Amino acid sequence: MPFRLPRRTATLGTALVAALAAAACSPSTGPAYDPAAPIPDRVPAETVITVADQQSLIKTLLTASGEADSLGFRVKFADFAGGPAILESFRADAAQVAIVADVPPIHAQIARFPSPIIKAWQLDRGGVSTVARPGVPLHTAADLRGRKIGYAEGTAHQAMVLRLLRSAGLSKHDVQLVPLQLTEVGEALGAGQIDVAPLMEPISTKYRLAHPDAQVLPDALSQAAQSGLMFLYSPQSALANPARAAALKRLSAAIDRARAWADADKNRWIDTYYAGALKIPAAVGRIAYEGQGTWRALPLDRALVARQQDTIDTLAAFGEIPGGRISADGSVDFRFATDPTT
Repeated sequence: MPFRLPRRTATLGTALVAALAAAACSPSTGPAYDPAAPIPDRVPAETVITVADQQSLIKTLLTASGEADSLGFRVKFADFAGGPAILESFRADAAQVAIVADVPPIHAQIARFPSPIIKAWQLDRGGVSTVARPGVPLHTAADLRGRKIGYAEGTAHQAMVLRLLRSAGLSKHDVQLVPLQLTEVGEALGAGQIDVAPLMEPISTKYRLAHPDAQVLPDALSQAAQSGLMFLYSPQSALANPARAAALKRLSAAIDRARAWADADKNRWIDTYYAGALKIPAAVGRIAYEGQGTWRALPLDRALVARQQDTIDTLAAFGEIPGGRISADGSVDFRFATDPTT
């Protein structure tokens, strides 16, 4: 059966209507979130943290590096696709932490379910390519004019598309934006239902290998449209719980060490994650890895908040935030700040 685009015209703002309604109806239980409250050093042994994983990344990092064995509390993993699905898992308390890029914490803030950043990394490369279907020329961002651009709403891909439009002096009215679920984008592009889309790794590499005549926007342009930020974030409801906050601080440090372990031997990581966990050929995994590169820990500071504000302002400038501009203040839990070199 041919792929058919869903009948969806929502932007980030209209897509949040249901989330806003759910937030209004969600009961508030447990202690109130206090970003100044000290985080205990001790983690009760009965503490359980569920990770909202994507493509088994965190699970593989922690288990393969051995970090999972020394946490001292139980960690469970559940796979989700994209920030909107992760937000719903947070709201249902089905998960308490996830790794995402720059937009999902903003999405959570707009949905009135703030989920502060507790760890930050900078990718060497953004890890997302701008890919066209075969037959569509794509040499500069100006070539986007008049095209159907698919993107995963509520994810970093949305901000990336808007930055590309801005770089070419284009508005949303100069293109046809097609918001999709993260799992739909590659399929829609392959079916010719959209003209262009940002594709993350390893989806981008697999698509380009399957469609060798498809054009890809020059890498420098796609890289410039991405912040390259990756965040570990958690809902306030989890951070307000002393046991969970203590566990999340320990988990944050473990993930950072596991990332360093992965980047210390890229061949080992390619075999372990791409070939092992994702079951894709090692050659494809190598290309995917190089498309993202290593992760560098960043300090949790005001400069990071300013970078998030810049992304917020980009979304607001294109009318993607209900009610206009919001503040990034409160988007980072500074209690988790550590020296990124340690």
